[in-house]
Amino acid sequence: MFCHIFLYRIKELLRNPWHLAWNLIFPLGLATAFFFGFGNLIKDDPEQFTTIPVGYVKEADQPFDQVLTALSKDRKDPILKVSEYKDEEEAKKALRDGDTKGYYIQKGEEISVVVGRNGVTSTTLHQILKEYENQKRVLETIGKKHPEKIADAVKTMEKGQEFLRPHVFNKYTSVYMNYFYSLIAMASLYGSWLATTMLSGISANMSERGKRFESAPVYKMTSLFAGILSTVLLQGIFNGILVFYIQYGLHLSFGVPIWQVLMVTTVGGAMGITIGVFIGALVKKRGLQMAFSLAVSMVTSFLSGLMWGEIRQIIESHIPVINRINPAAMLTGCLYNLGNYGLTKNFYRDLYSMVILTVTLLLVSVAILRRRNYDSL
Repeated sequence: MFCHIFLYRIKELLRNPWHLAWNLIFPLGLATAFFFGFGNLIKDDPEQFTTIPVGYVKEADQPFDQVLTALSKDRKDPILKVSEYKDEEEAKKALRDGDTKGYYIQKGEEISVVVGRNGVTSTTLHQILKEYENQKRVLETIGKKHPEKIADAVKTMEKGQEFLRPHVFNKYTSVYMNYFYSLIAMASLYGSWLATTMLSGISANMSERGKRFESAPVYKMTSLFAGILSTVLLQGIFNGILVFYIQYGLHLSFGVPIWQVLMVTTVGGAMGITIGVFIGALVKKRGLQMAFSLAVSMVTSFLSGLMWGEIRQIIESHIPVINRINPAAMLTGCLYNLGNYGLTKNFYRDLYSMVILTVTLLLVSVAILRRRNYDSL
């Protein structure tokens, strides 16, 4: 019976042109409009990667010297052009004069980085240091547990750039990609419309079909979970089509393996579905369900940067709690951190937040719906 209801729900939703238009065609159209609006700016950013002039203030020789040397070796496109300074004041002056984009400074065994402004260069310089520190911890662990393998590990580290993944340098991403991240978040939250439509088909107070479902000898939770799973599958497919269109149709790379993006957007789609189920459980009128779903989708998408790209960063600086509870900001931040910094703690924070929100809303909605009774059918 579960499989029968599952397939029935998919057929029912696919036959609704409203959902195909808003959940699939509209996001594709908006992505195309974004591309023609500033697509060239996105494509030009990564392809015109230039060597970064950077300063280095050190007290004594460090393994980090080898990393900087490896990244600035003579080749076609060296990543760094390193200039050494005797003290921080001299490095600051070079940064102010525009001779460098930032500088690394060594104080004891600690190394930090100072940059002039945020952007691709800042991401690159920070990530180089982060990867170095990660590798340093790995070497220390190997030295304690398997000292016989330390030589091989050092050789790997001396290769410098080989431990830096291709996306580390933000070479395939642009600040304008944030609009596409927010677009994917909006499309995921549009899944709430699929969920409310699904609920109307199994709720006696919403439609004639719902009355037949409620009267049928089928366990209510079986119908509910089959319907939720069908909508999650459909929204996941819609999100996947949008991701593939952006990556391979518009040739705007996310900067990471496509499966990682699909994993995030699938979780985002499930989050959008459970938001719709929650709205459907609380609101009993079909018109109000649609209104609430639209309001939640558009307000949260605006706050994630869909209409104004910098607003999420502004909120993060002044009222970060809003980004912690905004589902669209969670998904946008997850994609942004994945493309620019990799699998960092901020990425996992947003990913886990989406999972927690999805599970919480699902449990609350199920508790409400399973207790819903009718005086007469």
